[in-house]
Amino acid sequence: MKLCADLENFDGFDALTGEITRFSSFGIRPGLRRISRLLYLMGNPEKDMRAIQILGTNGKGSSAAVMDAVLTAAGMKTALYTSPHLISLQERLRLSGSFAPLSEWSAHWRKIVRTVEADAELRDDKPSFFEHFTALAISIIREARVDAVILEAGMGGRYDVTSVCDAAAVMVNPIGMDHMQYLGDTLEAIAGEKFAAARKGRHAFYAGDDERLTGLFAEYCRERGALPHLLDRIARPEDIRYDVEGTFFSYRALDPEVLGTGDIPNLKTPLPGRHQAFNAARAITVLAYLKRHASLFPALNEEIIRRGLARTDWPGRMEIVRGANGQMIMLDGAHNEHGARALVSSLEDLRKNGGKIRVGAVVFAVMSDKDFVPILNIIKELACPMFCTQLPMERSLSASELSSCAKESGLAVAGVFENPPDALASALAATPAGELTLCCGSLFLVGHLRKELKYSRKNF
Repeated sequence: MKLCADLENFDGFDALTGEITRFSSFGIRPGLRRISRLLYLMGNPEKDMRAIQILGTNGKGSSAAVMDAVLTAAGMKTALYTSPHLISLQERLRLSGSFAPLSEWSAHWRKIVRTVEADAELRDDKPSFFEHFTALAISIIREARVDAVILEAGMGGRYDVTSVCDAAAVMVNPIGMDHMQYLGDTLEAIAGEKFAAARKGRHAFYAGDDERLTGLFAEYCRERGALPHLLDRIARPEDIRYDVEGTFFSYRALDPEVLGTGDIPNLKTPLPGRHQAFNAARAITVLAYLKRHASLFPALNEEIIRRGLARTDWPGRMEIVRGANGQMIMLDGAHNEHGARALVSSLEDLRKNGGKIRVGAVVFAVMSDKDFVPILNIIKELACPMFCTQLPMERSLSASELSSCAKESGLAVAGVFENPPDALASALAATPAGELTLCCGSLFLVGHLRKELKYSRKNF
């Protein structure tokens, strides 16, 4: 398989996305019955994978990207499966840091179509888009014969389609209020859906950042016969500092005997923000623990960790892109309250610590099914004008409705735009020299604008 170093053939992948969508049942359909049957008919390719499943509300993708980069630096062939994508379906699967070409995706998709059409049960109750796509990615991964697979859960854990894989370990990142219409309307209910991914006899890791949930985590692990570990009690980052170019920290092993490794000073990740030091430290802890206690990743050592961490690539998270005239544009999903708080806190720290970073304008869009008012209340702390926009999809909150809600929350709305690039152009024109324009509220917005900024000929 000849891999691609960068994203390619956007039109072709858009067409494939449309084809998968039309062939799939509509909406989000929790449960593992359909995908389990589909994979069974495909010869159970998910059983050939040595996987780590990553769950939680925030930091999943960043932690997954760190693991993938470190294991790749160790010389392993890896697969990184994440969702959603920012620009193209192609980016949801990386193979040792690169991307499978459209020809591979199309060939494996044709196999899945034939499998579904040949089975009466699946014809009558077709898998959803995410179920089809996960099966498609698993099929490509099996053919690539990788050494390790990092799976980012899409939603929840108990019934998330990635749970169809018998992962060697599960990692649960910090948990917040998200997907409440599917997971429950309390933090404990949402956490329970994620903790339910723990498996008998396998290691289960939880960030342990919320004392309200640590007992619940232990309870779920006990019921399922899993081996529980609280990451923040095993190791943590210290001496954290960061700027727009990345984050520096030292890794502190709180119990070196348990972990099998000591402190690691002066680490760097290209991902900026205090929270990224915690995401990276937790990912390192999981890998180090599994090396010592599960005989996985024997090549892992301090130099590999250092080298892999420095190569971590995870776009759309406090990512700086330069406009045509040198303006600073920051792209960050910040699609829930937890993420918005991490973003605003990081920006405030940069301003206070001599980073001379100030936000001059915000471009904002959000999905209508999100609890977005708390996000607006946090963004309001930036004390700058907001340019409201929307995405070309049914889930998107309209720019006009967003504008009304933003004004009710006390934000200064400077413009309402149906088209995100128009909103960005106006925001850039209003941003004072030396300040940055922040684009946030939805990963879909980040992807839309990132494509315009990096791959379009349009100048901002």
